[in-house]
Amino acid sequence: MSGPRAPIAILAAVLLAPLAGCGQTEVIRRTRTLLVALTEYRLAPQSVQIGPGPVTILAHNYGRLTHNLVVSRSGQALAATPPMSPGQTDELTLTVAPGSYLMASTVQADQTLGEYGTLRVSS
Repeated sequence: MSGPRAPIAILAAVLLAPLAGCGQTEVIRRTRTLLVALTEYRLAPQSVQIGPGPVTILAHNYGRLTHNLVVSRSGQALAATPPMSPGQTDELTLTVAPGSYLMASTVQADQTLGEYGTLRVSS
């Protein structure tokens, strides 16, 4: 595969892979890059474990509605994408310390309807 569609197809394959492993914790090691897929009322992967330090999160909206991604701890937003239209991708870079973080779409009632996950940071 080549041309301008090749990077998009590769990104789509990588982002959709977590949807197949629902209910499992994805462990992020060397790359320090987390790929998050957003759809209607689902965020995948829902459970992520990583060590402390910088992390890059690539969020892609596979849904038909607008979604965003907010990473928060103890109710305090630490990083957020703007609302993303269907098909859009955005990137967050933040430094995480040990603890538990909430990843959620906060557009309208997304989080209440199940579009959230947990990022656990352990030393």
